[in-house]
Amino acid sequence: MGLTPISVAIDENRAWDLAELEKALINAKENGIRYLVVHMTMGTTMYGSVDDPILILPIVKKHFNHFFSHIDGAFGGLIYPFTSENNDFNLSNPDIHSVTIDGHKMLQAPYGTGIFICKKGLIEYAQTAEASYVQGTDFTLCGSRSGANAIAVWMILMTHGHSGWQYLMEKLVDRTDHICETLDQMGIRYFRNPKMNIVAINAEDMDDDLARKYHLVADNFNDPKWWKIVVMTHAEKHIIDEFLIDLQKKVKSTTI
Repeated sequence: MGLTPISVAIDENRAWDLAELEKALINAKENGIRYLVVHMTMGTTMYGSVDDPILILPIVKKHFNHFFSHIDGAFGGLIYPFTSENNDFNLSNPDIHSVTIDGHKMLQAPYGTGIFICKKGLIEYAQTAEASYVQGTDFTLCGSRSGANAIAVWMILMTHGHSGWQYLMEKLVDRTDHICETLDQMGIRYFRNPKMNIVAINAEDMDDDLARKYHLVADNFNDPKWWKIVVMTHAEKHIIDEFLIDLQKKVKSTTI
């Protein structure tokens, strides 16, 4: 697409290095870049970390008058908004323009259910003139979109409702809180956003056999640095407690 990528480092808390961001933006402007696409993440795949637009976007606006900001909510888009009150990481923020969500993750819709939401007046830019054989626009069901997936999303949302879904997501966070409290007691290092249901445990503190027994996900299965737990609805408390008891035994056996 002829875009010039601008990468920014993150700190130990997986937050953007704001000083490096400003330096990179100044350098981009000096090199003739006048338009910017800002890509922020609501729940990264491995860590569940969430970017902070309140810190990021003022720096962008300081150096660029023309920018488009997008939220990648592939994982966190259907949990973080329900567990974090009064957050500005949504389309009510005048500086945020679009959001993508994977319905087949937290929503557990059929695989491949993608959701794209943008502010009014912007959807036309997602339209293509190439599909002239379609009567209407190609981003509707008239094009190549699956009607079954759309119906599944509608049914799931209507079944739970806003309050029902919020209760379900808060219950997952409560279970994740329980895991983290126990890990703290054992002195095990991990990363977790307090409003998310993902816990990434430092591989140095995790027994590989135990991680595989409970189907934890590695950042790299050949040489894991982190093992990830995703607390979903099927992760009942007794399963979590069994894992924590086994982990406690491993910790005690290595300290004797």
